Amino acid sequence: MMILITAFTLLHVLFYLRLAQGWRKIPAVEKSEDLIPFSVIIPARNESANIQTILKNLESQDYPKELFEVIVIDDFSEDDTVQVVQQLIASINLNLRLERLSDPTKQGKKHALTAGVKAAKYETILTTDADCWFGESWIRAYSDAFRKDVNMVAGPVAIEGKGIFARLQQVEFAGLIGFGAVTISEENPSMCSGANLGFKKTAFEEVGGYTNNLFTPSGDDEFLLFNIMRKFPHSTIFLKSGDAVVHTSAHSKLRSFMNQRTRWTSKWKYNKNWKVRMSAILFFLDYLIFYGAIAAAVLGKLDATFIMGIAIMRFMALLFFVSPVNRFMRGKSSFFPLLLFQIIYPLHVLFMGMNSIFGSYTWKGRKYG
Repeated sequence: MMILITAFTLLHVLFYLRLAQGWRKIPAVEKSEDLIPFSVIIPARNESANIQTILKNLESQDYPKELFEVIVIDDFSEDDTVQVVQQLIASINLNLRLERLSDPTKQGKKHALTAGVKAAKYETILTTDADCWFGESWIRAYSDAFRKDVNMVAGPVAIEGKGIFARLQQVEFAGLIGFGAVTISEENPSMCSGANLGFKKTAFEEVGGYTNNLFTPSGDDEFLLFNIMRKFPHSTIFLKSGDAVVHTSAHSKLRSFMNQRTRWTSKWKYNKNWKVRMSAILFFLDYLIFYGAIAAAVLGKLDATFIMGIAIMRFMALLFFVSPVNRFMRGKSSFFPLLLFQIIYPLHVLFMGMNSIFGSYTWKGRKYG
């Protein structure tokens, strides 16, 4: 057991130190005077409480109004989302359109995004979620990033909220965004967020969009990332710009948080990328062995001082990686949330690993098994 926990701890520490180095090596995007046109696609279902905020954000962009359009795709909303958007079309200073899914056999985010891409007037697509918000230079940051040789750009997403639960979500998601950023930059993609994503329409069409992964409602971002990077190597970048950060609210209740994470992890079993699968398995085993070592120390089977040293090493490596990413996205201090995170996260990983295989979840009023 001692050899096993030592080996996995060394791998754990080296993994996070390597990520920290990779994050620091990601170059900032250079400013460009050239401006390109964009189609901004926002899939929406039951978002009447949020849709006005993001559309006002888009109205306030420091980007020429004639160089971007905004398309809201209604995914069979059961609230007043359609009415709110229709009212804004008449009053807002924005090239805004509303498209509505009409075929009940084709519903969900992937179908909404596909309809949006089909309806888009411009070659370069930006996607975000209806419950997000961002600064006035969001589109301009993407204009700097999309050079002729770039087919896809992944952007940063930050969790916002008050209280320790929100802070825990903030540092966890900062780690996930940083992990995705490094692996994209190293041409070995793992993840990105559909809440802040850009791609060329022709690239989307050439990889078949979401045709090969409509079996799972989640994964619109990652499966598209894998397909585009496979089809068009060396043409995907991470947008390391503070102007490009998209913000979304933290969950206020544990139940909704666990439901979301079940949805996210449920796509692992469908992922055909063996490196991603292997990483998920090793991640699960790492925390399983770590908890086993703690249990052994409590029972007197392992030296408690040794296990405490192991825990400190793991914490410092995680802090070394996550803190710079969290600061980049203007998050608060990572130290105390990560300290608590280190204690409870192994249990979270173990639970979600099992729940992703056997659990079910709800999303936008729909239940999935």
